[in-house]
Amino acid sequence: MADSQDEMMEHIAFRLSVIYTGLVACCEALPLPISLPTGAVSNLETAPAVRRVSEIAEEVPIPEEHQAQLFTAAILWLAAMDLYGLLARIEYSEPRAHGALATMIIAHDAVTDLAEWLHSGRE
Repeated sequence: MADSQDEMMEHIAFRLSVIYTGLVACCEALPLPISLPTGAVSNLETAPAVRRVSEIAEEVPIPEEHQAQLFTAAILWLAAMDLYGLLARIEYSEPRAHGALATMIIAHDAVTDLAEWLHSGRE
């Protein structure tokens, strides 16, 4: 890979980590906490856990808007993880890399909005 491709892959990996960390914090702060793997974990541990969050998001006892934020953060993190896997294993392409980053912008917004609500007194 060229240096710019390496830098992009590192940036995508970093953003995936940041969003996952936010998702972990949000899940821990829910009225009925959801535990996600933490520490030195791989996608083999995190992806199934986040997939489970997406499956149960609408059952979490929080307002529908915030259930949607949880679901959105989870599924878009999974989508970005899938794109990252394609970039790493199949073939690097600039549009796919940008797609991963664009997907994570929305996931980041969803997890940030959910975190703000969870830590604001939940009104």
